[in-house]
Amino acid sequence: MSDNSLESYQGLDAAAPASAAPAFGDVQGAPPPPPPAETDSGIDAPAPEECAPARPGCSNPECANPTAHPGEIGWQQLVSAVPVERQLYRLRPKESGMSFPTEADFRAAVGAVRPEYTDAHSIERLRNAWSENVAGRLADWSEQIKSNLTGLSEGWSGADFEAFEAACGQTRELVDDLVDDIDATVSSLQSSQEALYSLQGGDSGEIPYPAPQFWIDGDWHSWVAVHVRPAWWHGDCIEYTCQDAEHVLALGGAESELATEIIDYIDERIVHYVDFYSSPVNIERDGLDPKGLTVEEAKELAVADAMEHYGTRVDQSWGAYDARHGEINEDIDQRSADTDGEDRSVRTVRSDKEYPASADPAYMDLEPPPMDQPTGTSAPLASEDPSLDPPAGEAPVAEEPPAEEEEDDEKPGGGLAGAGPLAGDPRSATGGFGPSPAAPAANSAATVGGGATFGATTAGAAVSGTAAAGASRSTSAMMGGGAGAAGAGMPTDGNEREPDVDLVEDENMWGFVNEDDDPYA
Repeated sequence: MSDNSLESYQGLDAAAPASAAPAFGDVQGAPPPPPPAETDSGIDAPAPEECAPARPGCSNPECANPTAHPGEIGWQQLVSAVPVERQLYRLRPKESGMSFPTEADFRAAVGAVRPEYTDAHSIERLRNAWSENVAGRLADWSEQIKSNLTGLSEGWSGADFEAFEAACGQTRELVDDLVDDIDATVSSLQSSQEALYSLQGGDSGEIPYPAPQFWIDGDWHSWVAVHVRPAWWHGDCIEYTCQDAEHVLALGGAESELATEIIDYIDERIVHYVDFYSSPVNIERDGLDPKGLTVEEAKELAVADAMEHYGTRVDQSWGAYDARHGEINEDIDQRSADTDGEDRSVRTVRSDKEYPASADPAYMDLEPPPMDQPTGTSAPLASEDPSLDPPAGEAPVAEEPPAEEEEDDEKPGGGLAGAGPLAGDPRSATGGFGPSPAAPAANSAATVGGGATFGATTAGAAVSGTAAAGASRSTSAMMGGGAGAAGAGMPTDGNEREPDVDLVEDENMWGFVNEDDDPYA
């Protein structure tokens, strides 16, 4: 082989280019990333789908809730990376003084931004594959080459052996360097795995989750409705009336009792003003209409009192809500940026190495293997109202198969009128004179010969036993004994047949043996 540098070993190909590396969380519906860098071939890499259907927003034109939550894209970037296996039910929303997504919405969101067969794409699985399936198989090659070369030297010497020995020495160096590169790659993957695992909550699995957004239709003291919009919500916001005031405040992490306290205060002040100005003296003193005070006027006065009495507390409550919302979004953005940095750092370690001088490139596969970037299966879609209870984080229990029905002792048994098919008879699988195909196999199995079991619903097994049992069956039927005789009114199980059971006969009940072939015909 030539020593041309173009033919030298270039090391393991990097897993991704140094710039514009695609993120784990590329999913449909996300805004397009910056224009991709040109590849080595001079062809631009394909950009993600930019024409995703627009998400429907709230039909109320005055609703101030944005259609898309500002924390959605960062959260998708954070959760889309898969550091370890079996993580779906270990992740959970971090406590933030706000409401939680439901179990179904949270698990669906995690699953949507991750590729199908998630565990197969985990860094843990990738790292183990490099370590065990690649480095593990190459680790003893160098020593094997040395050992075998020593054995060859006992019966081979001369110029040819020396050339072969030199080539083996170069091969050993190449293999050793390869193992070193792989070990460095495994170490780098280990570091990325631990960093991503930590960003996703570590052993606790707690990660920030975008909190619902709120908009009040009206003033806080006399609102018509509150619009609540969770992350990844489509269509009209969730609306709550004033009757749900305490629940709404709890969803936003505020004092739920504050709503009731304000409502009661306003009601009391309305009654107070109506009573106070029912007196002509008070009306005349304050210069009001002699007709008295209407309920609406009393309400205006009561609201003014409530604004003065509770205004500071309400402002503080909204400020605390905005602060919590901001902290959650900042936490998501920071973890998302750190995740993106770790994503871009995932690559293999490489170093230039020379092939052995005698190597022939014609026998080498020098093309790098194709690689596909794993992406999420879809964009998340919330469909349930926010909850005050956190997701349990427990995998659903697999349903156990239904228990088989116990055999009814009152059913007729054996023979043509019973549920017991003739052993080896193919008609037992097609409704000849066996049980219904829907009957449990355990109740309709018959064992013959060497122990072969024929189920009532297994036609292939029944047919396979015909050759073994055909002759004896036809003989018993023609001679009036065995199963055929039992079907004529003699039970085979030792129980008397009930007299009101009709016999069920088949036009081919006497067997399948041709008359010319039957020695008893």
